[in-house]
Amino acid sequence: MSLSRRAFVRTLGIGGAGAFSTALIVGRGREALAWGPDPVEEMLQASPDTVMIILSSNENARGPGKAALDALNGRADFKVGRYQRDISREDLPAAIAKSLGHGAQAENILTSTGSSHILEAGVRAYVSVGRPLVTGTPSYGNPARSTRAMGAEVREVPVDSNLRLDLDGMADAAQGAGLVFLCNPNNPTSATHPAEKVSAFIEHVVSSSPGTGILVDEAYIDYATDPSVASAIAESLTYPGVFLARTFSKAYGMAGLRLGYAAGQTGTLDKLSRAWGLGEVSLLTASAAIASLNDPSHMEWEREENRKVRDFTINELGKMGFESAESQTNFLFVDIGRSAAEFREACRALGVSVGRDFPPMEQTHARISLGTMEEMQRALEVFRQVLTN
Repeated sequence: MSLSRRAFVRTLGIGGAGAFSTALIVGRGREALAWGPDPVEEMLQASPDTVMIILSSNENARGPGKAALDALNGRADFKVGRYQRDISREDLPAAIAKSLGHGAQAENILTSTGSSHILEAGVRAYVSVGRPLVTGTPSYGNPARSTRAMGAEVREVPVDSNLRLDLDGMADAAQGAGLVFLCNPNNPTSATHPAEKVSAFIEHVVSSSPGTGILVDEAYIDYATDPSVASAIAESLTYPGVFLARTFSKAYGMAGLRLGYAAGQTGTLDKLSRAWGLGEVSLLTASAAIASLNDPSHMEWEREENRKVRDFTINELGKMGFESAESQTNFLFVDIGRSAAEFREACRALGVSVGRDFPPMEQTHARISLGTMEEMQRALEVFRQVLTN
């Protein structure tokens, strides 16, 4: 039985303390803040009998785990009216460092209100006129936009035929650069390099272009199910100027709570903190994050649920004749054989919101974020109608 959007909104409790308030708080991340419409607005603009499915901002449709929600509820009482011990400065970095392993300590972690601040700090700290940014194309665009806004050069290296970042090309372009931005897994193409290749790339750039910073954006690495894919935490602790940007917005389902962090040597982190304001992580956010880190079984469950949905969606799109790039993420980059704008508008009219344009591949490919299995089953019916008729 279909549920009208207004009935859906009433059921979820907008305006009250219902489940939707929590879902909305944790649901929106750096992509949505920069590019996407408000989820409630999207739902209310849909046709009267349609609940809009949001597959446009790479969010976690399942939200945070029970431990995180319990931590939020446990802190949300009258005591928030008083100043309390700042767990975001001590307990949170220590918990993050422990989860990363490789001997990381609290001093190797720099938290921020979203990983977008870490990316901005990286550009501000390492890029200048005469010291360009090196990035793939298409890749996550904020560092390139920030660089251009500063009047500095961007060296863009096209992805390879498998839609992976061209590491050899980026290493060549890195000579004399200020910063290399390596998004692994890459957004929007979803393709990922194994840890061995990333490590070799970092070592090569460090030795061939001393002074060039390397920012490895690992926003989606928690979704990786390929055992060859792993964090570059060891390299960030080994080499000055090499640092990670990571987030609780994706697999941890806490996008709306705004928590990201950098990992690296203390001197590197000091340089970042001086370059850009990183914000103050709230007590509620820190509590939820620590609880999530102390509940690894939920992350294992989340990763497996996402894999099931990912495999199902890739298979169903393949049956329609549309190929998806290899994915270790919670989104797909699909060759739809037409413009992303055309596909996006047709899907939106039928109640499904998909990703924005990603030049230079916007005439052939679309990015589709993964929702729940139920959401993807419905969305695939829309895709079938749009793509095969």
